[in-house]
Amino acid sequence: MSDQLKSLGKDGLKAAYSALSGFALYLTVAIAVILLVAFIILKVKKSENLENFKPLALGIVVGYTITLTCCITLFMVARLWVKEELDTNFYLMLIFFALLFIYAVTATILSLANKRAFKLCNYIGLTVSIIYGVVLLFILPTVTETQDDGSVIVYSPLSFAGMYIFSAILIAAIAVPTFFFGKDIGTASATKSIAFAGVSVALSFALSYIKLFSLPQGGSVTLASMLPLIIYAYIFGARKGLFAGVIYGVLQCLQSPQIYQPMQVLLDYPIAFGAIGLAGIVKNLNFLKTPLVKFIFGASLACIGRYVAHFISGYYVFSSWAMEGYSALSWSLVYNLFVVAELAVILVVGCVLFASKGFTAQLDSLNPSEIKDAPVTEGEE
Repeated sequence: MSDQLKSLGKDGLKAAYSALSGFALYLTVAIAVILLVAFIILKVKKSENLENFKPLALGIVVGYTITLTCCITLFMVARLWVKEELDTNFYLMLIFFALLFIYAVTATILSLANKRAFKLCNYIGLTVSIIYGVVLLFILPTVTETQDDGSVIVYSPLSFAGMYIFSAILIAAIAVPTFFFGKDIGTASATKSIAFAGVSVALSFALSYIKLFSLPQGGSVTLASMLPLIIYAYIFGARKGLFAGVIYGVLQCLQSPQIYQPMQVLLDYPIAFGAIGLAGIVKNLNFLKTPLVKFIFGASLACIGRYVAHFISGYYVFSSWAMEGYSALSWSLVYNLFVVAELAVILVVGCVLFASKGFTAQLDSLNPSEIKDAPVTEGEE
């Protein structure tokens, strides 16, 4: 197997990966159209069968996403192996993401089975992840890259102190409003919220392959790939939206890994996409009167958080990529504006959906708020 991979070479693997990505694009669109048509037909003709159709559709979406993720990951790892880039950084970051994945799966299972064990798992999982992440910041070696002309690029941050300080500020800016305004006030069960989290992550991951355009140094504008996660955060709150966004960020790292410095990886993936959870704080902001206004405000917050994460990473770690005539600061500000273009696509699609009262009523029915004032029955005072 290893000899076959070496015979393909990095160019052959790149071509195979491009072919797989193109096939995935058309297959994703086909599956989406088939499921949508089936849903419409059942709703019009045989609405009584909709409840049986939903778990089937869920299984197809999740199964397809897992299969696609495994295939993409295999190609990416094989290409890195052929290029001899499976270094210490890769394995240490791989262990970190494996810990996050194990923690997420264990916490999900325990949340359905044992609440006390779930809380204990949360404390242990978060503590181990944070300690491991902090250790990575100090032990991972600096990545160097030799260019075709013989020059060497050293991906050492312009300022470690500055990068860590601004990263900490961004994390606080995401965590504080999520903690105070991100509680799920709905009555949906944990099983339901977890199921919808899986569907949202799967849909966002599938849509991420439908790229309107890609940038040469990483980043792309997709067909509103963040929208399913933004809607999920809108329905179930910022805390659960943050969790789903972090899982999606890990998948994005597996899909297209750019691992140069541990803080950079955290900024570009789990932190950047975890910021999507900010879209969920609008549920508890009463001064926003209509669902459409709440969606616009929440989606904008989510994309601003993602933009700032990419900007910090770009300025401190990728300053050497700046085009002639740009400083590190101005280049990072301009380059990462692709997130604003992504927001524009999300707002166009999302506003069409949220302008429909039927759509917003359907979202509210998925996780209805607690009834604070129960009706008084006869004989009660």
